[in-house]
Amino acid sequence: MTRRLNWILLALLMLVGVPYYWLLVDNRPGDAAPKAVTIAQLRQLAGSLPGPKPSGVEMERVATRDVPGTLFVAGTGLKQRPIAVMAFRLPVTGGKPIVIDAGFTRADAEGMGIDTWSGEAQGRVDRTMAEAGLILITHEHPDHIGGLIGWAGNEAGFMAKVYGKQRMTTPQSAYVAEKLGLRINNADPVLERPPFAIAPGVVAIPAPSHTPGSQMYFVQLAGGREYLFAGDIATMDESWKELRARSRLIGDFLAPEDRAAVFSWLRTIRALKQAAPGMVVVPGHDADTVLSEERPTGIRKGFDLPQIKAAVQ
Repeated sequence: MTRRLNWILLALLMLVGVPYYWLLVDNRPGDAAPKAVTIAQLRQLAGSLPGPKPSGVEMERVATRDVPGTLFVAGTGLKQRPIAVMAFRLPVTGGKPIVIDAGFTRADAEGMGIDTWSGEAQGRVDRTMAEAGLILITHEHPDHIGGLIGWAGNEAGFMAKVYGKQRMTTPQSAYVAEKLGLRINNADPVLERPPFAIAPGVVAIPAPSHTPGSQMYFVQLAGGREYLFAGDIATMDESWKELRARSRLIGDFLAPEDRAAVFSWLRTIRALKQAAPGMVVVPGHDADTVLSEERPTGIRKGFDLPQIKAAVQ
C-alpha cells in the first residue's frame, strides 16, 4: 500500500509540480551577455544636443491591480503584488515637457480586467500630452501606448496632434496603425542600433526584447541626477536586481517576449547601475519603488500642471 501511495504521490507531483515549476518558477537566465552600452556613452549622448535638460521627473499612476508576484517576477512566490500602470512627465524649464509612456483608456483597462482605472489621472496624462513637446513610449502594449491612441482619437486627430511629437519604433507605429487604421511614416527602423540622443538630456536605447519595439530611456536632469526608464524589460525592481524575467506563463504564452534578449538587457541594466550607483532605475510597473520613502528616487507623485493650478487659483 505504501509503495502504491508513493507512486500516486510521485505521479501527482509530476503532473502538477513540474508544470508549476516550469511555468511560474523557472528563472534560468542562460548565458546571454550584456549589450555593448556604457554609462560613458549615454552621458556623452545626453550632453550632445543644445538646450535645457529636464528639470525633474513626475509620475501619474493611472491604475493598479494586485497579482501573484511570480507571474511578473518568476520564482518570487504567490503573494499578491501591486502592478501599477504609470506615465511620466519631465518638465523642461523654458520649454515643453516630455512624456514617457501614456497610460491607457478605460476600454484598455476593462479589456485587461483592471477595475481601478482613474479617469482623473488619465485626464492629467492627456493634458500633458497636449502641451508636450515630445512623447516617448517604452513599448507597444496597451497599458503603455493606449493612452496616446485614445487621446489622439481618429486618423485626422492623430496626425494633427501627434505628428512631430512622437518618436516611435516601427513595431510601435505598426501597433498604432492597426488600432487606428492609418499609416505613420516617420518611424524609426527596427534595428539593433546603438543608443541615440533624442532631446537634451534624453537618450533612447533601442532594446527589442520584451516586445520588438521596446526602447529604454536614459535621462540626465539639469541638476545632474540620472534615470533609466526600463519599461517592461524590468517590470519590477527585483527584475534587474535579481535577474528575474517574467514567468514563462506570461513571457512565453500570454504576452510572448524574447526571453534571452530580456536577460541580456537585464544584465545591461545591472552593469549600468554598477557603473553609475546614483542612477535611478525606473521599473515598468513598480510604483512602490518609484515612490519609495526609504530609498528616495526624486520622482514626484502626480503631474504638476500649470493650467490646473491656474484654474484652481
